Amino acid sequence: MNWKKWFRREGAEDAADSEEREEEPLTILPETPTTRVIDLDAIDAIEAHMRWKARLEARLFSPGKGPIAADQVFLDKRSTLGRWLYGRGHERFGTLDTFSELRRHHAEFHRYAGQAVLAFNAGQRDEAIRLVTGGNYARASQRLRQTITRLFEEAAGQDHR
Repeated sequence: MNWKKWFRREGAEDAADSEEREEEPLTILPETPTTRVIDLDAIDAIEAHMRWKARLEARLFSPGKGPIAADQVFLDKRSTLGRWLYGRGHERFGTLDTFSELRRHHAEFHRYAGQAVLAFNAGQRDEAIRLVTGGNYARASQRLRQTITRLFEEAAGQDHR
């Protein structure tokens, strides 16, 4: 069996259509009700995290960019992955210990991202870059990806019991 087919969960929204993908703003306007339910499979969840992370890092590494809304970066519920974790993901997996662990790791990642943004906004661009290229931020991102994988593997194992 193709590992991607195994890893993708039936019923999850197809993220292959990039035109329908939501962009995840780093500066977010006041929250508005969403009409679209976000559902992710394991690959979509990891990709959503990696896209958000890449956009943040591109902003931090680009000279001459203005400040980033740090209060929005600290909020783990605002990214695509965060909205899933507090919505459909919680509905599907909220009883699993691994899901609780995933939410903790996601919040931790956003704390480290927010610290890098605070440094960036304070004119400490080199420090912001140092914070996102190693240390706690990088470890939190890695733990997050590993925990997403473990969650979906665990859920797949329960489906076959």
